[in-house]
Amino acid sequence: MGELFESLREQVDDSAREAVSAYLREIPEYGQTPIVAAKRDDQAGMLGFAVFIRSRSFALAPAGLPLGEQDLSTISSAGRRRAELGLTVLAQHRVLGLHTRLMLQEIHRAAGPDDGDDLLRMVGWFGAQGVRAKRAYLHGYADGVSRSRRLAARAELLARTLLADEPLEPMQPVEPRLEALVAPRYVVSVLRIPNPPVPEQTRSAMVEAILDTPKPAALPAWLEPGELALLTPGDRSAALRHLRSATAVLGRACQVACAPGESGRLAETLTLARKAALVAPLEERPARLHAVADLFVEMAVANAPEIDAWLAAFARRLADGPDLVSTLHAYYRHDMNRVAASAALGIHPRTLDYRLQRARKVTGLSPGSTLGVRMLSTAVARLLARESPW
Repeated sequence: MGELFESLREQVDDSAREAVSAYLREIPEYGQTPIVAAKRDDQAGMLGFAVFIRSRSFALAPAGLPLGEQDLSTISSAGRRRAELGLTVLAQHRVLGLHTRLMLQEIHRAAGPDDGDDLLRMVGWFGAQGVRAKRAYLHGYADGVSRSRRLAARAELLARTLLADEPLEPMQPVEPRLEALVAPRYVVSVLRIPNPPVPEQTRSAMVEAILDTPKPAALPAWLEPGELALLTPGDRSAALRHLRSATAVLGRACQVACAPGESGRLAETLTLARKAALVAPLEERPARLHAVADLFVEMAVANAPEIDAWLAAFARRLADGPDLVSTLHAYYRHDMNRVAASAALGIHPRTLDYRLQRARKVTGLSPGSTLGVRMLSTAVARLLARESPW
């Protein structure tokens, strides 16, 4: 008994160095900051902290002892240091996830066939104490952000905490300008930007565009370099205004969609909004903020590859005509109102009629028929959601 813990302790230095290499390799921000030059024995430096957290974990776990107040204070100080160095909220959540994955890999790699009991003890301890360590780290990071008065980072940290259904205690006290945004219900919006990745400078400018008001009305958070989430206590129209401010900075086609949800259950709401954004039309300036009710057919088709491929083959017929895709998109977006659709396209209603007749000729379906609406509206929506034409 105890061989697993002894093996883990012997590998602390090597494992810590491997972890630092992984941070620098997988999280670009970490390779661009002064922390890479921190001394090895400095617990605020990456390597020093990686050694510390492993040493304490493998010393406490065999006896089932929890992290002490001094341990949590050291962890909190590391989070505060990351904020002082200007590392973003996105980078912090990615490094916490990477740290968890690496630690579990190290534990399982060191376990032998006779270490079953110790393995369960180690993993159980890591699960319980890992939650406490994460909260301490984020509390320190939030404190560092607050001291630097970086509203954008504070807002992103609060948004990510809400989206993960995690307690708000590490965020307390909430930045006064953001207190009104802690609400029982939100519209969770997702803005998805296909490749190439959005540069960090542009991402920061988009967040600033959303928060650049005397009293911010929404909480933005980058989930990935090409995916922005927005929590708005108001309705869809308020969320759309903020998203348009962000897309004006972006200057590229993107996809937006949303789902309403209750605080404490926003993780599942976010999942739904992300799935909807994947099938929303690509637009430089979103005409509307699509909800699941607008896209549920496209979401179902996208999850059925055979049907999606069949629909793609059908949609290719629309290439044989003058602007048929944009015409049908406008026609359906305006509830088949000829006057509104032609005005949106900047063409005469008779020109619209000609194009609709052309669509009927090349597809064999009348755009205004029941089957035509089902087939053509879905085909056009799937076409506009893709990064490249079918």
